[in-house]
Amino acid sequence: MKRFKKSLLFGISVFAGLLIVYSVVFYVRFQKATKAMVPSETGAINDSVFCIKDKYVNAFLFRGDTGYLMVDAGFTKKGFNRGLEMIGISPNQVHTILLTHTDADHIGAMGLFENVSVFMHKDEEQMVNGTTGKMKFMKTKWKYGPYTLLESNDTLTIDGLKIKIIHTPGHTPGSSCFIVGSDYLLTGDNLVVNNNEYEKFVEMFNMDTPRQEESIKVLPEPASFKYILTGHHGVIKTSD
Repeated sequence: MKRFKKSLLFGISVFAGLLIVYSVVFYVRFQKATKAMVPSETGAINDSVFCIKDKYVNAFLFRGDTGYLMVDAGFTKKGFNRGLEMIGISPNQVHTILLTHTDADHIGAMGLFENVSVFMHKDEEQMVNGTTGKMKFMKTKWKYGPYTLLESNDTLTIDGLKIKIIHTPGHTPGSSCFIVGSDYLLTGDNLVVNNNEYEKFVEMFNMDTPRQEESIKVLPEPASFKYILTGHHGVIKTSD
């Protein structure tokens, strides 16, 4: 019996040690990856498009005929609200939120917005209904009211703004890019632009990197747009 207890305690100690090592390694890699991110500062991109920086992530707002359409929703309510104040937009002026995906740093300020229409790709619903998590022990439940599910290649017209949805899974199952008008590609965490070419996002944050690498091949070439608006690498202006 004593031998069994010693073996059990030894096993628990080994498991705890491995868990600590894994946690430390993950933390170091996470810090290194986020420090390498270069989101754009909060401000106007032009007369009708605005950027908000919340920690190491960007969200974007488009002025419509009667209010604002927003792509993604930041990391923290406090930080995001401060960004809105800096550009002179109040939460109640936002009528629509498009989500490239539902990681915490892209929905963290959702609680600021009331009576908004929320859209996400249908394959992303599993990430917010407790079915699937980035890790098995990190499943979440949606708490921000109703949402509408999108199909691949859907086209919407909202408040005078035309939006096309392109499903680009890999970071999460429902990760998507949005083309707003003809000038703007919004990428979320689907890719990095390097030398005018699309590349995979930071691999440690992806659920399925090979699928991501394949899925982004369907996107129009970067030069097709005037602006590429990314989640963590800022605003990329492709032409003057």
